[in-house]
Amino acid sequence: MSESFLRQQFPIFSQHNTDTPWVYFDNGATTQKPQTVIDTIQRFYSRQNANVHRASHRVSAATTEMFEQTRKDVAAFINAASEKEIIWTKGCTESINLIANVLAKGHVSAGDEIVLSALEHHANIVPWQQIAKELDLRIRVIPVDENGVLQADKAKSMISHKTALVAVGHVSNALGNINPIDVIIAQAKKHGALTLIDGAQAVAHLSVDVQALDCDFYVFSGHKIFGPTGIGVLYGRQVLLEGLPPYQTGGEMIERVSFSGTTFQGLPFKFEAGTPNIAGVLGLGAAISFARHHALMISAQEQALYRALIHGLQKIVGIRLWGEIDNSICIQSFSIDDVNNQDLGVLLNEHNIAVRVGHHCAMPLMQALGIDGTVRVSLSAYNTLDEVIYFLRTLDIILRTLKPNVMLAPQAHVNSPANDHPNISDSGELNSVFSIPVQRKYSFNVNDDFDFERMPLALHIRQASSWDETYRQIMLAGKQLNKLSPEEQIGQYEVMGCESQVWLKCVNQGHHLALWAYSPSKIVRGLLAIIFEPLAHLTIKQIKQFNLHGYLDALGLGRHVSQSRGNGLQAVIEHIQRHVNER
Repeated sequence: MSESFLRQQFPIFSQHNTDTPWVYFDNGATTQKPQTVIDTIQRFYSRQNANVHRASHRVSAATTEMFEQTRKDVAAFINAASEKEIIWTKGCTESINLIANVLAKGHVSAGDEIVLSALEHHANIVPWQQIAKELDLRIRVIPVDENGVLQADKAKSMISHKTALVAVGHVSNALGNINPIDVIIAQAKKHGALTLIDGAQAVAHLSVDVQALDCDFYVFSGHKIFGPTGIGVLYGRQVLLEGLPPYQTGGEMIERVSFSGTTFQGLPFKFEAGTPNIAGVLGLGAAISFARHHALMISAQEQALYRALIHGLQKIVGIRLWGEIDNSICIQSFSIDDVNNQDLGVLLNEHNIAVRVGHHCAMPLMQALGIDGTVRVSLSAYNTLDEVIYFLRTLDIILRTLKPNVMLAPQAHVNSPANDHPNISDSGELNSVFSIPVQRKYSFNVNDDFDFERMPLALHIRQASSWDETYRQIMLAGKQLNKLSPEEQIGQYEVMGCESQVWLKCVNQGHHLALWAYSPSKIVRGLLAIIFEPLAHLTIKQIKQFNLHGYLDALGLGRHVSQSRGNGLQAVIEHIQRHVNER
């Protein structure tokens, strides 16, 4: 009942064809929006659009009242002492940058230390690095153990009288760990250090009480808690905010201007320059109202889904579950022995399952763990048990393709911990709406200029009758790649701009081009081999004229090029084109 009700509030799920269901397990990146949030934003622009604080007419007055009421609602949501402590920003990133920049204006000095954790999102690392470089500050990092769990006991020795600020995440965005921020905050208080808590992943899943936490600053983004993008919250103690200078100037934060000087508004407007994101604020208000009203239902559903997910993942041979399972929100990162994360992500996408793969904007964490990334499954209350089971069964099928000896334990049933699920047959096949499509045909727009008969790899791709056969042929093609030796997989040959690493070496051999490459991804290696195949038949002059994008489109592989952030193929093509055009 609750499962169905919650899901019905999110219209995006009704837009997808039930014959090919869309499973959205990337909620850590952004959550979907309930109808009440969408309606609130639409109503503002269609009926209430007026600037706030500046006009005397009734529409502006009414909009201003709703705008400021939302500020009070947010203050109540995190138990701030006053709505004056709530500052609107674009999101967590801007909130952290705001504090970093205003603290740099006379509130920290050379020799001071900033304490971070190894779990931090880049947005809670880079701003502090920048001011540390400018002001000669020292950054210290609380380490994690081999599973990625914060070693809070180490914080006691790192936080000292030299510490100006401690900035840590409430919950790890990469792993889902709930960090012991109460312990860290208490230690910081002993030494008079300020504390900033990144609550991006926490507010949608945990009850946040900033007064009980006793933190100085707390930040979160609206789009992580069913709200719109482009709106965020900075909480700061009133006494601290009053003593800090403005971040930006102009617009609403101005009290009086003359050419002899300018005075600024008090809190919270001192930190809100320009026209605010009014629709975003109102949408956030609707999202928080939704989350508060359904809090118990949301919590129960998320916990049930997470238990079912863990129950199934633990049956997979060779899996490594990162983080602290018993102290986590409904996020789980994992890796599997000898299986590339990018490959898993691509193949899951072919089954209409959306997960996040890579470093999750936490490169230092991945370096500390000795890995290049993980697969992250992040759940929300609108997800269903059917979806969890479908994901687990699909994962098993994919692993049998990628690595036949990596699969669910023999005779394992991936169902609810409590009982079997009716949508899975005894043979392990998925029934009902979760049938896996295996007969989708590709239609090719073949350019007659492409001599596919001379290119066996490409020919096999063209002859594939389904997407799974296509991917099998792509991975087989990777065996034909001229592989760059491990010794040459170095920065000199690395193609930048993608999460799946690619190294590429181009060498002119007379009128022809020799290519060597490597990627840990089987799929990317196969795509590289397919790209290189026609080039082997061409001179360098001919390569300059060759339509490589058209060639991939003719094979039905053009979409892989557009996913440049994920596999770097566009960057590879540009690298080759640059090389031949320089000759």
